[in-house]
Amino acid sequence: MIWLGVLCLLLAVALAGYVAATERQMRALADALAVRGRDLRRVRLRFPTRAARALAQEANGLIDEADAARLKAAEERRELQRNLATFSHDVRTPLAGAQGYLQLYAVAESDEERSECVAAAIERLGVMRVLVDQLFEYAKAVSDDRELAREPVDVADVLGECLAELYPSFVERGWAPEVAADEAVEVLADREALTRIVENVLGNCLRHGSGAPRIELRGAVDPARPSDTACFAGDGAAAGYGDFTLSISNEAEGLETLDASRLFERFYRGDAARSTGGSGLGLAIAADLARAMGMSLEATVPDGRFTVTLWK
Repeated sequence: MIWLGVLCLLLAVALAGYVAATERQMRALADALAVRGRDLRRVRLRFPTRAARALAQEANGLIDEADAARLKAAEERRELQRNLATFSHDVRTPLAGAQGYLQLYAVAESDEERSECVAAAIERLGVMRVLVDQLFEYAKAVSDDRELAREPVDVADVLGECLAELYPSFVERGWAPEVAADEAVEVLADREALTRIVENVLGNCLRHGSGAPRIELRGAVDPARPSDTACFAGDGAAAGYGDFTLSISNEAEGLETLDASRLFERFYRGDAARSTGGSGLGLAIAADLARAMGMSLEATVPDGRFTVTLWK
């Protein structure tokens, strides 16, 4: 019987040791998961039981994801800082120019010189205002507090209003936009946001294009919509709320310098765009507004044309 008692004692000691080792591993796992920031380290087991290995694998997966997210966030912060530095320089340049012309105005000797100084200062302040306004619009577009309406919007009507507003700018360049549009193409959207998207894309054409834009708006039937809620396109086909394609393209120089994969990044501007101004936020704003309304926005640069397509 003595040997049986010794055996039980040995088993009890082994069990106690197993429990103690398991407890230490669980504490080590908990400590590892509680660590934040740069001290985040992967879990290493000293007592690799099957359950402990499975738990460690899950913990290491979470640690790797957190570490990757931290590195990505750090890189995004650095990129944002670089972009903001560039943007600040772009704002300071016209501001300094306006200040310089106003100083020249103070010492001008004739009304003609003073008028030229005022006109030049106003032009540079206008450039600065465009940059600041686009930064403000971008902040609104990405704000979590922004609420977009969901109501029937006539895309053709929005397109017509935007073209009418920009008509003087097209005339100034001697451009006559080529427009092919179905009538009464309605979608459930926020009218102000949709207008901003079209304005930004057309503004991009005016700022960076070398020829009049070609615009095409097509509606499509949504068979899931009840017939009593459908509208009708210009060719007589029913167009339900939901399906449409708006394509805006124009010729532009220097497209070979653009990185098409980055066209919707905030502050991104190709070499061809830098000399013509702009904040690099217009397409980023359009993309965020489109995404918020469940729409898609695509930019391509085939055959010497810059094409932006919006659809839902």
